[in-house]
Amino acid sequence: ERGDDILYVCYDNEAYMNTGIQRSSATPLGAATTTSPPGKRSIGQRTEKKDLVGIAVAHGIQYAATACPSYPFDLMNKVRKGLDVEGPALIHILAPCPTGWRTDTSESIELGKLAVLTGLWPLYEVVNGEVKLTVQVPRREPVTKYLKAQGRFRHLDEGAGKKIQEKADGLAK
Repeated sequence: ERGDDILYVCYDNEAYMNTGIQRSSATPLGAATTTSPPGKRSIGQRTEKKDLVGIAVAHGIQYAATACPSYPFDLMNKVRKGLDVEGPALIHILAPCPTGWRTDTSESIELGKLAVLTGLWPLYEVVNGEVKLTVQVPRREPVTKYLKAQGRFRHLDEGAGKKIQEKADGLAK
């Protein structure tokens, strides 16, 4: 809000991973963490993850974008644009975490791609209020492919999967 000339890079692994995989406001709906465990009365994380780019844009930031290391050229282009902006800029980067996501390290790049291909993590930028998709996905993958690849979502039933699919369908528009 002060207009400082900075590029804020948020490396988002969707939980507080350094403190024992605790839920955060960045944890997606249904994810299991140590502080949002699934059980008879809970699906895991009960709330949607906060829209960091939307919050920044609402504060009048000139440049904000989402990115993922699985799309390195898109990420590099956005860093360059963010550095070139006079005033504050934000890049929100999805960062798969093998430990917290309960996956093998070798699957990290593919999981990042699946997040984009399912519509759960669309790659876009907002320049002076104008939204532009930077990676087009002509045919999206079902979110179940992304969810089933991660231990943190293995407990979800079909109803929760449908709700998450609806979320992805809304984000992709």
